[in-house]
Amino acid sequence: MALLFILGVLVFSYPFVVDSINNYYDQKAIEKLHKENQEEFKTKKTERLEEMKEINKKLAENKNTQNISGMGIVEDPFEAALTSKRTKKDQEYYKEHTIGAIFIPKIHVSLPLFDETNNTLLDVGATILQGSSYPIGGKDSHSVITGHSGLPDKKLFTDLEKLEKKDVIYIDVAGEKLAYEIETFKTVLPHELDDVKIQKGRDLITLVTCTPYMVNTHRLLVTAHRIPYVEEKMEKEKEQVQEYHKNRFRLFMLFFPILFSMIFYWMWRKFVYYQSGKYKYDFIFYIQRNNKPVVGETFVLTTGKKIVRKNKRKVTATSDINGEVRFSGIRGGKYTARHLKLKEVNAVRGYVYLLKDKQFVIRGKRKYFKVIKSKDGKKYILEMRKKK
Repeated sequence: MALLFILGVLVFSYPFVVDSINNYYDQKAIEKLHKENQEEFKTKKTERLEEMKEINKKLAENKNTQNISGMGIVEDPFEAALTSKRTKKDQEYYKEHTIGAIFIPKIHVSLPLFDETNNTLLDVGATILQGSSYPIGGKDSHSVITGHSGLPDKKLFTDLEKLEKKDVIYIDVAGEKLAYEIETFKTVLPHELDDVKIQKGRDLITLVTCTPYMVNTHRLLVTAHRIPYVEEKMEKEKEQVQEYHKNRFRLFMLFFPILFSMIFYWMWRKFVYYQSGKYKYDFIFYIQRNNKPVVGETFVLTTGKKIVRKNKRKVTATSDINGEVRFSGIRGGKYTARHLKLKEVNAVRGYVYLLKDKQFVIRGKRKYFKVIKSKDGKKYILEMRKKK
């Protein structure tokens, strides 16, 4: 039963944990890239930016924008990625193709942005569709950014459907910081991608992902137009997204050790409970009234509501001159000692904590019960007052 429970916890939590871990390392990668870019772009920023601008200019001049070798803009970006074999690449490959990051605060998206779309890069982050503009701003540009939905180990663009009009998307590319406000949503068939063409005089981006969730028969297009980038406000929102993933990761790292410690403790207690039945222990407590021992009060031992019997006789014990109530030689387990006649007197419970112990650990309601430690061990005292 315990193993089934643990297995259930692992299966249920797997996608959340893996997504959290992946997102955490995404944030680390984005931070590392930003740091490297700060140094690298001092010398290469202008050169890289000019390359992108030149490509965007050629795309704007070509009204069809469908002549890119191997990937026309109206072709489905996911078809090959969903059917082709995954290939593992080294970190240098990802670094080479990383040009920035995309942030969507509303749905806690913070992903690396790659310069081309293929099955390897789609598994890791968001990608720019070949044949579309680079998201560096400027009129007569339309960047198509693709991302998977429904992967078992990463959410990526899974929550795009939760976005609404006027939600904001942030993009950092080649040192440029841009903001786009969502204006339209459209669900189309895989080959119906005419809406992602360049629109004269406009600066647009369109996010593309598979839909419905886990069915993937259609494509969701989320189009947004450029708005002014408010440095302080928008930088804060981006930082909050990154911190969200870091805190989520830390929470899982804290939660699972605690969870497994609790499961281990529960299993250990079950083990002790069943094994203790092979041994005998003394069930001892003391009763007092106004801090003085009470003599002659009889208690009966029960398991739940069932009275414990030995040779068909009730197992009872009567308090002596010291107020001690002793049940000797009781097999390990969980028991409750109740007053034989007075139901209004509070009961005490006992269980075996360690197999090597000689006595049961006794517990009762705090208001009527106390534990005194001494050299001889713990002394459990029940105050003889009627329960309210």
